[in-house]
Amino acid sequence: MKKKIIIIGAGISGMTAGIYALDNGYDVTIYEKHNIPGGQCTGWYRKGVFIDGCAHWIVGTNPTSDLYPLWRHIGAFDLNSTIYDTEYFCKYDIDGEIVTFYADDEKLKEELIRVAPEDKKQIKRFINGIRAYKHIKVPVKKPLDLMNLFELIGYGCSMIPVALHFAMYKHITVEDYLLKFKSPIIREVFHRFFGSNYNIHSMAYVMQALAKKDAGVVEGGSIKVAKNVAKTFIEKGGVILYNQNVDHILIENNTAKGIVLDNGDVIHSDYVIASTDANHTMKQLLQDKYADEYYETRFNNREDYPLSTGLLLSYKVDKILYNQPKMISFKTNPINYEGMIIDELKIRNHSFDASLNKIEGTSTITILINTPDFLYDNLSKLSKDEYNKKKEILGEQIRQEVIKYFNLDSNIISLVDVATPLTYERYTNAYRGSYMSFITTDKSKGLMRKGLIKGLDNFVMAGQWIMPPGGLPIALFTGKHAIIRVCKMDKKNFLDLDYIYSNEALKKNLREPS
Repeated sequence: MKKKIIIIGAGISGMTAGIYALDNGYDVTIYEKHNIPGGQCTGWYRKGVFIDGCAHWIVGTNPTSDLYPLWRHIGAFDLNSTIYDTEYFCKYDIDGEIVTFYADDEKLKEELIRVAPEDKKQIKRFINGIRAYKHIKVPVKKPLDLMNLFELIGYGCSMIPVALHFAMYKHITVEDYLLKFKSPIIREVFHRFFGSNYNIHSMAYVMQALAKKDAGVVEGGSIKVAKNVAKTFIEKGGVILYNQNVDHILIENNTAKGIVLDNGDVIHSDYVIASTDANHTMKQLLQDKYADEYYETRFNNREDYPLSTGLLLSYKVDKILYNQPKMISFKTNPINYEGMIIDELKIRNHSFDASLNKIEGTSTITILINTPDFLYDNLSKLSKDEYNKKKEILGEQIRQEVIKYFNLDSNIISLVDVATPLTYERYTNAYRGSYMSFITTDKSKGLMRKGLIKGLDNFVMAGQWIMPPGGLPIALFTGKHAIIRVCKMDKKNFLDLDYIYSNEALKKNLREPS
């Protein structure tokens, strides 16, 4: 009889774990509180308009990428999928000067030198850092602690070209790094890129992926990716039970034995994988019975380990915005929203993917605004009516700024939705509404967690909280790693079928004429 694995959460990490578990002969059921798969890899309809609520791009879309075989294995996309290349990170309007942060490192170098020739030497250093970071490796095949000596040596050698930059960038904030530049334009661009909290490592990692054309956008958006993965899981024999809220994990003699739903139903299993928010896992699912210094330190010190929270505003525009940038940042008149000052907007124009524009002749734009930690507390104190009214007011204030910047007719743009940290918390149990993991700052310590809780057997955690700053790639490979650990607990060899997709880059090159 097959051993049974229960997975809590049908996000990318949970479904990935499920697929690898099925490959290895387990009986797998996923319990999901929502009525759709994807977790935070999602999208939704409001007023007939589709809103993509997650990925600006997916790292791992290049067939030469280490992540590519994993994405293909779980069916996130296939050889027939349309994947849009990311030409640039964003365009920045700096007092009328448009600076394009190109994905291509050579074009980026030329663009930055164009606007700041006085910083030519430092710009070249920055570009060299991006090029060094192209050698960075994430241990996607197996966790570092499970590698043998030869595998560890091989992994360490692969990181040598980036080691020096990695060591430096980990301890330099974006705010400190921009002081190396003389140009106020460059300083403003770098400031808007991520903000002052992140270290420069995060910026370099993003740019190296873009430079390698390894950060594409799958046609159909985030929800399409999630549904593709769910389809793969189900076709392999897995079961997803929706609208099932898990109250806690059933534990006997410090061994996970199953789950208890909020209606009192008890479901037994041999192993339990929590693919959920880490705080929710520790406090709710494990009923705060197991101490974990790593998470306790970070959750209780949000100054050194801040969270990724934001407002996502969505608008319908009654025209096709093909002639407008995919992403542009510009300054606005200051807007006070519950104590936070909004004075910059970063507009994402979804017109490039016609499949997302369900209403003919219209476009959707979204605006993600990073928020301070205190906003969650301020919003939590509001009544439901106050909360909704203030969202509408904010939506209108920002609508007016968009109208003014793009010189639009007021009648053709309308507010569709405003999602806040409370929204993310309500739908995904995200701690204080965080849509990713801890922001990697100059004070961040430690990289990857094992996903194991000391003193608790037959239990594994997966998901973006295993490794900051989170995101879809981390959700992907930690899902795979969770099953590697289960197989180790079960004293069986892990069957890895990623190799089936590892040669697609070679096959593609052989098919295409030179």
